[in-house]
Amino acid sequence: MQSTRRDALRFLGLGSAAAMMPRIAFAAAGTEKRFVFFILRGGMDGLAALIPVGDPGYARVRGEFLGQQAPLMLDSVFGLHASLAPLKRHYDAGDLLPLHAVASSHRERSHFAAQDVLEAGLDRPNSNSTGWLNRLLAEHERTTGRRKQGLAIGATVPFALRGPVGINSSAPDTLPGAPAAFVDRMMALWSEDVVLGQAMATDQGAAAMEPREMARAGNLQAVVNLARLAAERLAQPAGPRIAVIEMNGFDTHSAEANRLVQQFNALSQALDALADGLKPVWRHTAILAVSEFGRTASPNGSGGTDHGTGGAGFLLGGAVKGGRIHADWPGLRPAQLYQGRDVMPTLSLTALYKALAAAHFGLDGSTVMARLFPDDNGVPAADILHG
Repeated sequence: MQSTRRDALRFLGLGSAAAMMPRIAFAAAGTEKRFVFFILRGGMDGLAALIPVGDPGYARVRGEFLGQQAPLMLDSVFGLHASLAPLKRHYDAGDLLPLHAVASSHRERSHFAAQDVLEAGLDRPNSNSTGWLNRLLAEHERTTGRRKQGLAIGATVPFALRGPVGINSSAPDTLPGAPAAFVDRMMALWSEDVVLGQAMATDQGAAAMEPREMARAGNLQAVVNLARLAAERLAQPAGPRIAVIEMNGFDTHSAEANRLVQQFNALSQALDALADGLKPVWRHTAILAVSEFGRTASPNGSGGTDHGTGGAGFLLGGAVKGGRIHADWPGLRPAQLYQGRDVMPTLSLTALYKALAAAHFGLDGSTVMARLFPDDNGVPAADILHG
């Protein structure tokens, strides 16, 4: 019955709403270590999330772009966006490691190619049919001899978990609000119907927000709900150990300042929900929140920023060497920017993935790393986890 209902909704036009919905995927037990891969889709503006106000070049490229809210300073250079302020308690506790100037090997500023590289853990898009976490699961099974099974909750299994290791899939019986165009079509179709037309008109008249914004608010709340679900499942003794959560909405080409207030509120709430729900296993936990790329150092003419290169991310958990900024900061003067427009990437995503594989899951050695990261060019694992 559920598949019939879902197919009908897609036929009517709700397929796009389902595609916008944040998703979560699980991989099964077999180790006490927990890991959440939090994918921030769209290219999060790292200069807005982790603001380098102490950099001499910052005022030139950004000025008052983000509005009047002062960042919450973490050290003499970097401050958190005001809407990420709830994360400060984790930083003070030594469990949050903000990352900056981080990027994959992708340099073409294409969402699809960059997300492919992000999830495959390779140097080139479309070069492998497996995700880096599926390869990690396979290596763990090879090393321990224990079969690991996964479960994806959502419309699809994220590419990071796709591969030979089985990942089951189940879609939740919820959908975010319908897109405005769909609502408009239904209003036109049912306008002359005595019952349906009146019901639609009443519902739309009572709505507190325009339909598109209603859908957006539903998507953001869904991220928090999925984080709570992930924490509940990961905390179970016989539950999954690896989860992937996807959050959309970071492609901020226009009206960025206001949009990021909503995005960062939802992100901080979701990370807080994971932290609170994983308290019983917190010392075994690592959560990596990263985007496919950063954004341009200077704003565009629409109050937003365009696709960039180096970005920011967050590593959170009791297994994390936090309470400091992890960045080889390149600076924001014109000569320090990548191609004169982007934050210069100085921290490789592969270095983060290697640290998680080795220090967190105990998968080490040149042979293992060659199977996990076949494109590896000798990038050393980052010193980010207690091990």
